[in-house]
Amino acid sequence: MSTTVDRNNEQIAIDVEKCTGCLNCQFICSFTYTEAFNPSQARIVIDRRDIPEKISFTEECTNCNICADYCLYGAITVRDAS
Repeated sequence: MSTTVDRNNEQIAIDVEKCTGCLNCQFICSFTYTEAFNPSQARIVIDRRDIPEKISFTEECTNCNICADYCLYGAITVRDAS
């Protein structure tokens, strides 16, 4: 498993190889903060122009990590604190 970390949310481990591009993380993030299912308003960005997808967080990310809770494929997980 090859994971990366984004500087705007270092609590999250990102494994782009597991990302299916379903946008669940963007939908739940945008709904949590704007009460609308609108990926363009999410604080997590899934760039599907490349394969594998690029996953990053905006500067507005609050590190709530709800995206990891709703990632069904394990592409976004909370890093072990140890």
